[in-house]
Amino acid sequence: VGALTIGNWYYISVDNNYSGYRGSFTLCLDDNDISYDFYEGALDVSGLINSCSADAAYTTYGMTSDKNAASTWNTSPNYNVWFKFQATTANMKITIDRGGTKGTIRRVNAALWESDGTTEIASKRYIGDNDDVVVEVVGALTIGNWYYISVDNNYSGYRGSFTLCLDDNDISYDFYEG
Repeated sequence: VGALTIGNWYYISVDNNYSGYRGSFTLCLDDNDISYDFYEGALDVSGLINSCSADAAYTTYGMTSDKNAASTWNTSPNYNVWFKFQATTANMKITIDRGGTKGTIRRVNAALWESDGTTEIASKRYIGDNDDVVVEVVGALTIGNWYYISVDNNYSGYRGSFTLCLDDNDISYDFYEG
């Protein structure tokens, strides 16, 4: 994103890693549609507040790194993807749900950021390889402001799909207010 200069020529190289895997493919180029692989392409998930995405709707497979690692993560960003929402209350509970029909991702890292995508509000990471990860804040958001979520995993073999849930009403007993 932002790495190309208008008017310059660029070249694309495509290869495979073994002669038995040679084959045809289709090449598609789009200079308008930035994917949620990048902060600038963050998916607006405001409509998911107080619900969840479809099972295994999102993935870190084939994704790259950008921006920063959160303070609780044990790696740099590796395969992070981006979402954004407009706050409707000062609270938010973000759940990265995985396992079974919910998704295949393992060793999840997740963070909530200010709209600049670099100022961390809260973050969490897995304890066990197969954990759901919940990032929760109480009284930390400004109604009407935009906030960003990044989801990553810490090793290429653990990339996979996940379900994203947002809840601004259900405060857990992790907080006094809950």
